[in-house]
Amino acid sequence: MITNNQKNNQKNNSSGKQPLFMAVALLLCCSIIISIVEKKHTEFNSSQYDNTYSNAVYAASTTTIPDDSSSAGDEVSSGSAISTGSSITSDEVRGVWISFLSYSSKGYTKQSFTNYVNTMFKKCKSKGYNTVFVHVRMFSDAMYPSKYFPWSVYSSGKAGKNPGFDPLKIMVDRAHSMNLSIHAWLNPYRISSSTTNINSLPKNSYAYKWAKSSSKAKRRNVLKFNGGLYYNPAKSDVRSLITKGVKEIVTNYNVDGIHFDDYFYPNLGSKYRKNFDRTEYNSYVRNRKKNNRKYYGIVNWRRQNVDLLISNVYKTVKSTKKNVQFGISPAGNIDNLYLSWSYYCDVKKWMNSNKYIDYICPQIYWTFTNKTCPFKKTCLKWAKLPRNKNVKLYIGLAGYRAGLSKSQAKAVSDIGWSKSNTILKREVLYGRSTKKVSGYVLFSYADLSRKAASKEIANLKKIFK
Repeated sequence: MITNNQKNNQKNNSSGKQPLFMAVALLLCCSIIISIVEKKHTEFNSSQYDNTYSNAVYAASTTTIPDDSSSAGDEVSSGSAISTGSSITSDEVRGVWISFLSYSSKGYTKQSFTNYVNTMFKKCKSKGYNTVFVHVRMFSDAMYPSKYFPWSVYSSGKAGKNPGFDPLKIMVDRAHSMNLSIHAWLNPYRISSSTTNINSLPKNSYAYKWAKSSSKAKRRNVLKFNGGLYYNPAKSDVRSLITKGVKEIVTNYNVDGIHFDDYFYPNLGSKYRKNFDRTEYNSYVRNRKKNNRKYYGIVNWRRQNVDLLISNVYKTVKSTKKNVQFGISPAGNIDNLYLSWSYYCDVKKWMNSNKYIDYICPQIYWTFTNKTCPFKKTCLKWAKLPRNKNVKLYIGLAGYRAGLSKSQAKAVSDIGWSKSNTILKREVLYGRSTKKVSGYVLFSYADLSRKAASKEIANLKKIFK
């Protein structure tokens, strides 16, 4: 999403040339600065920074998509028929992502966490939101007592340490007391985005045990790549762990949904055919050949790995509590999701089936005038995709970009953010006008209090109340 791990690829450049990485680094620095302004409750640590911000900035500034006949500058006029918001439905989701960046890495007492949750949820409610998406697993950790994942540093102040209370129970109870729906937000594969040092992990974590195993096959469950640690999407042990973790939450808590964002395979770069889980692919090919069976190329094989996880999670959620929703928030540029070197998430298949998801929430983090991914065009592309009647479409909104200065907007190649304070409002009104969008989710909670975003947030509130 935005946030931490959202959310990276240039369609016409897979070479991984150094100048491109330098440019991305500069944009990331700008985004970090923007995201932490006035965030009083966040203990910011750049080494733990959520790549969601990075993804969104990268996509907006480097991605090229084919043009069509629609005007990139076609914004919703304040005097148009759709500006009334008359198409709003009673069950419209109006959500907020609450990232781990809004938690303190110093940890909490039961009372201090309860007070903070009350403050957060009251603010969400007062701004017109009816749903919260709360980060409960960021780095193969847990904001609740788990049989499968160690305690998060954002609960106790130390990774693996029991804080003496159950943060997720508090969040579920407080949300429902305020008539807010609550979705547990998980990053399935990410173990660490800042280190490959296995010894830094809690010793009781599966990641540590697997990485230290005497079995080579078990060690392959954890992969080092590009300065971070990841669970191997090709391994059945990994899929089982993630699925059991989801079942644990759905069984033990009265959550309304389970939510994944866009952290699937990382950007593997120009060597994507040879790196990361290539060992497992080679084994797969050998086995298929041995049995005289056809086999996928490595790109479609990786998509199948992700498909297996998503379908397993969906079946598990529905068999545990049928009414709990399972949804995914992918990066907003559909074309980027089908690149050869990253993501490997087949959103078109998921949307047009009853076996994968209940909703899809693409992160459409651009203005109407963005040159590569204008909001109207991008929203319509999603809305026009074939979709199972039971799968809903939500739209992720870039609250973190609201109120950018001219220089900041230029840095993310979307100058429109500096020219208007009604962008988010008009994006919702446009989505409603399509009659195909069932909800909107703002990234993120921190921006509800950010001074520079106050006018955008206030204008959005007018149509959410």
